[in-house]
Amino acid sequence: MHKNPIIFTKDILDRYQISEKTLWKWRDKDKMPRAFLVPFPAPTIPGVPNRWRQSDVMEWEENNRKV
Repeated sequence: MHKNPIIFTKDILDRYQISEKTLWKWRDKDKMPRAFLVPFPAPTIPGVPNRWRQSDVMEWEENNRKV
């Protein structure tokens, strides 16, 4: 089992219950929700479909928690 699995766009959409359009807005600093401290990370693994390392998504979640 991988310690840092790869997750796909579908996994992100399912996790946050959002549309693909919303995901791309989250990635844009000017369009992301004001409640976010940082935009959603760009896919970190080249290829189609888009892929992220789970650790990058977890780090984004941690960085968006308000103290």
